[in-house]
Amino acid sequence: MFERFTENARRTISAAVEIAAETGATRAGPEHLLLGLAADERGTAASVLAGYGLTASALRAATPRPGGRRCLTDEETSALRGVGADADEVFRRIEQEFGSAALFDQPEPPVRSRPRDWLAGPLDAGARKVLELCLREAIALRHREISTGHLLLALLRHDLPGPVSTAVRRAGVTYGDARRRVVHALRQPR
Repeated sequence: MFERFTENARRTISAAVEIAAETGATRAGPEHLLLGLAADERGTAASVLAGYGLTASALRAATPRPGGRRCLTDEETSALRGVGADADEVFRRIEQEFGSAALFDQPEPPVRSRPRDWLAGPLDAGARKVLELCLREAIALRHREISTGHLLLALLRHDLPGPVSTAVRRAGVTYGDARRRVVHALRQPR
């Protein structure tokens, strides 16, 4: 399947792995793929995201940093406020009761060594699922190659994790509208 990816799509996936490593994640996830898409200004996905006002820096700010305190989405924080709770106080009490490491993300356990293909490498299960879905997106559109646009559509179909999902939703990005924009962009001569 790797041979079907365009050069930009391959660069995006490599960038996602680098971004994950920079942020301390043990594997690249869907949020890192989205950051890679936004960072590649030559890609279809970056231009579509820019049309919604989503830049690499805005998405990076919305991406939780592994090894730090687990983030709550805006909806979760609102739900806590709705019942009269303060998120900072909740965190303080959990740390007081269970220790300061209780709210820190734990790294994924190491995968047993076995022969791997390119997709099984430094990507988590969510990112691997996105790569499967981008092949389906390309097939559905009757495209021979898998571009960054197909990666974006697969990410939107898969659902992004918490805070990144909130940022994308706030920008008004929907699968249907993004699909229309990607198809239009892919029809344009380069």
